[in-house]
Amino acid sequence: MFNPVAAVTPLARSAAIICGWILMAISFLTVFEIVARRWFGFSLRGVDEISGYVLAITSAGGFCWAFVTRSHMRITLLFPYVPPLARTLLNLLAMLTLASMALFCAWRGWSELAANFESGKPANTPLQTPLWIPQAFWFAGLALFALTTGIAAAHAVGLLFRDRGLLDQLYGPASLEEEVRTEVSQLETRLSEEGPEVRP
Repeated sequence: MFNPVAAVTPLARSAAIICGWILMAISFLTVFEIVARRWFGFSLRGVDEISGYVLAITSAGGFCWAFVTRSHMRITLLFPYVPPLARTLLNLLAMLTLASMALFCAWRGWSELAANFESGKPANTPLQTPLWIPQAFWFAGLALFALTTGIAAAHAVGLLFRDRGLLDQLYGPASLEEEVRTEVSQLETRLSEEGPEVRP
């Protein structure tokens, strides 16, 4: 059976890895800027501006990875005390509201990007960066998130009438046992990639 979460996971993982490398790069650049100002009396100029762009881009890029790994926070205090059908309906409601929010953000993001691309408006900063350039990468993250959650929401609606158990499994909050299995699986993957010589 088609699983949109599994289908998009490789793309989301690649986006998350790229965002991680970008964050590392801006961290090193920030440290260099601090040392250069303190000990050598000069500044690269624009590091703070670039950091702002990086924050927006990597946040948008990480939304989809958080979704496919079920890392978005949900309040499930009453979940054990409600009937199974109510839990299923709450999972569906959570999926629909998340998709609605993602689609709204992508729509507004596209409006902002299109307006700045048409006007060519630069940032009011020393770098004078055309705003549409960082916004294009920012919008790409929002669009991936909206596409993924939109398809997943439609899939969840279909599962409501076909397989409510699968709906809960795919779109419900992860149980403690599932979180433990995920952590163990990730640890085993890292150990296998690093080789037997680093194992205790």
